[in-house]
Amino acid sequence: MHRKVLAAVGAIAVALPVANAAAAVKKKVATVTKTVTGPQMIADRWGYVEVALTVKKTTTTVGTHKTVKRKITNVTVPLYPNHTDRSVFINQQALPILVQETIRAQSGRIDLVSGATDTSDAFDQSLQSAILKAKAW
Repeated sequence: MHRKVLAAVGAIAVALPVANAAAAVKKKVATVTKTVTGPQMIADRWGYVEVALTVKKTTTTVGTHKTVKRKITNVTVPLYPNHTDRSVFINQQALPILVQETIRAQSGRIDLVSGATDTSDAFDQSLQSAILKAKAW
């Protein structure tokens, strides 16, 4: 019985400095949101497409270990082909799908929209550039 008590007291004495050291390490979380815009890319003869991403960057620091995570929270298309009724119709259908796919994938690996190939290609090119800008930030 005496040995068990002595062993328990010894284990607590050894664990106490470790617990105090763990409590001394502070966890710091910083969150910043930024909007980055890709270049205007040509959608063949239809016009230009430009993609803007809102990216949330979360930096977590525990002791000397730093972790950075980026999340695409919003995608807008401030410039797209809209000079004809047909262009407006196609882009009203295609752009929400491309935006939704981008947010779901959290990357530039998205499927193109059938029937809006030129817009999809230009969207993807502008998106890739915006993602690179967001990663560099």
